[in-house]
Amino acid sequence: MLRPLTAACAISLLLPLFTASAQSARSRVQLEVVFEPGLATNAAAQKWTKVFGDLGLPGVRFRALQNGDQMGIKPQGTGDAAIYQVTALLNNRGALVTSAGQFTLSDSAKLKKWLDDMQAGGGQPGVPTFLGLSPKQFDDLKRQLSAPVGFSTKGMRPEKAIEQIRATLKLPLTVDPVIGQALAADDPVRDEFQDLSLGTSLAALARPAGGVLLPQTSRSAIGLALTAPPASGDAWPIGWPPEMKDESKIVPKLFDFTPVDIDGVPASRALDAIATYIKAPLLFDYNSMVKDRVDLKKSVKVAAGQSYYRRILDRVLFQVGLKADVRLDDSGLPFLWITTL
Repeated sequence: MLRPLTAACAISLLLPLFTASAQSARSRVQLEVVFEPGLATNAAAQKWTKVFGDLGLPGVRFRALQNGDQMGIKPQGTGDAAIYQVTALLNNRGALVTSAGQFTLSDSAKLKKWLDDMQAGGGQPGVPTFLGLSPKQFDDLKRQLSAPVGFSTKGMRPEKAIEQIRATLKLPLTVDPVIGQALAADDPVRDEFQDLSLGTSLAALARPAGGVLLPQTSRSAIGLALTAPPASGDAWPIGWPPEMKDESKIVPKLFDFTPVDIDGVPASRALDAIATYIKAPLLFDYNSMVKDRVDLKKSVKVAAGQSYYRRILDRVLFQVGLKADVRLDDSGLPFLWITTL
């Protein structure tokens, strides 16, 4: 049975080994980028080939998705001779999806740093892979952050919602004073996080205040912080890209057909009706919406007829300068991330 690797098509670029610095030992990284048959001619694949070439990774070999392929890191050997076999996926949006997160074409420097950091570990256990976390630490943290919020958040003060979440966490959570002040000055929580995971919800709650969710590691424990974005831009994401390409299997009701006739209805009202039917939360990127002056009170229209909810949603969002991406929270629950075009 085929295991989906990440949304979309598959390319498996078998890249030769990275050579470490002169001081670094002989630990190496083998990178495979998997794609479904037919994507090899895609412009995104060609652009990634150039990126890998610019990073000094010649000899890229494309391989199609095979039964059992999964994203991840498999160390082989020990000490300086360790080899890290990394499997990634080129998704249908042209992004490289790895166990450390998603990299776009503009993230080549971050991709190189991640791979270099892996190399620099020299085969020692606990090599950082994402936000300074080893694979085991990442899995443990994601598991702890996968619990649902469990209470209604819409209309709450954001700082109160965060305090209530903090009370359910088994990890220490600190809030940077500057972010705390911004939260206190912000509007009440606009979205409903009740069923969503703690990690996704904390990351989304911090964003309107200019904050991000970051793990804090020490020798003895892992904690969490809501703080300003680091220089690298890395942070715990507001949801993860799905490993399955077919959105109809992730949010089936998005593809139910229905009569439609929207004429002069505020976008917010139309979106509320769609969210109620599809049974998937809508989370909004309010920072980008303010920046791009998106007004959900603007009237929208969808011509009378029959259509399916995904298409109706896209038409409503487009009229106010927005788009929707299907994402999964830390527990795998799907939601729609609404951001600007």
